Amino acid sequence: MTPSRIIVDARVLRGPPGGVAACVQALVEHLPGLLPDVPIVFLRHPNNKYRLSQAPNITEWLSSGTPQSPRDYFRMGVWLNARLTSEDLFHAPYRILPKGVLAKSVISIHDVMQLVCPELVFPNPVLRAVARPFWSIAVRSTIKRADRLLAVSQYSANDTLRVDPSCAPRLRVTLNGKSASFRPIEKADAERATSFIVPIGKRFFLVIGGGYPNKNHVAAVSAFAKGFPDSENMHLLMIERRRTFPPEIRRIVRRYHLGGRVQVRGSVSTEQLVALYNRAEALVFPSLYEGFGIPVLEAMASGCPVLCSNVTSLPEVAGDAALQFNPNDHDEISTAMRRIVEDNNLRTDLSNRGLRRAALFDWRKTVLETIDVYREIAPWIPAPRVKPV
Repeated sequence: MTPSRIIVDARVLRGPPGGVAACVQALVEHLPGLLPDVPIVFLRHPNNKYRLSQAPNITEWLSSGTPQSPRDYFRMGVWLNARLTSEDLFHAPYRILPKGVLAKSVISIHDVMQLVCPELVFPNPVLRAVARPFWSIAVRSTIKRADRLLAVSQYSANDTLRVDPSCAPRLRVTLNGKSASFRPIEKADAERATSFIVPIGKRFFLVIGGGYPNKNHVAAVSAFAKGFPDSENMHLLMIERRRTFPPEIRRIVRRYHLGGRVQVRGSVSTEQLVALYNRAEALVFPSLYEGFGIPVLEAMASGCPVLCSNVTSLPEVAGDAALQFNPNDHDEISTAMRRIVEDNNLRTDLSNRGLRRAALFDWRKTVLETIDVYREIAPWIPAPRVKPV
């Protein structure tokens, strides 16, 4: 008889980083060691040519497709049911559970933006009209069917309850963590690693995000233009997974003659990002909606002061370790940016508070809490084998 298994859809680990990828990477790194006697299967996308884990209890199945696509939603259940038993446990870490899955199921809810504020996901009204019906059906069906739902923040949990209050008995909060890679480093090392991005001696604010409308990068550029119209040594660096430069930003750059002081780059390596956090005046994070906000945590862990929105999950993540603002008030954002440049005591205080705050979040703890939820519906899973850190 085949022993029961845990199956984790890890196909997202093939491209640019992001919140979902960070969560899946934590499962890949910590599950094998915490459950060494449990057979675990990782679904790996063929575009990822390297094994995800060398642990002896890990098997990897190649599977193409995209977890959030309509095609995957309808086909993946049949593919899984041909391979799984009703006692296996399937973890889908991207808010959509394939239709018809018969195994025990756990779903991660990073956010439900497609339902509660679709205009921030699909700004084009035609695309929104086409895409919203699928997302409404798929997410609502997932919330109804999943044996357990893991929300990455209390805010995401509350939004999920807004969509379907009946899921409350199956809903748990497992806060995201941070990678140990994000830490303070020597200034000279940080400059050496990133001088080709921002020349040594230049001061800059850092903006991180996927380039989607909810990230509100227009507000960051507008606030920078208002706060530093003539400061030739002050720059703004945007790191975007989907590199965008929308017309609104182009207009601001032209109007204030910022062409040489606003830079938009695609994804950088983790080492380069750590160095940029260590060099930046502050992380400016004017998001209109976040299910969690991992860049806020990464910046704090690196000793970088954080200026962020006071809406959705961000107050929950940042606590008292950030200077918060109304993301719709560009003057308020600009004032926060000026304050951090002009007040060294404030800068030092936020850096120290951030380090203490970030220390409360840990991916290993997240995975341990996830295993506790697994065991609620799959009692055959043993208690994790926890070794001193």
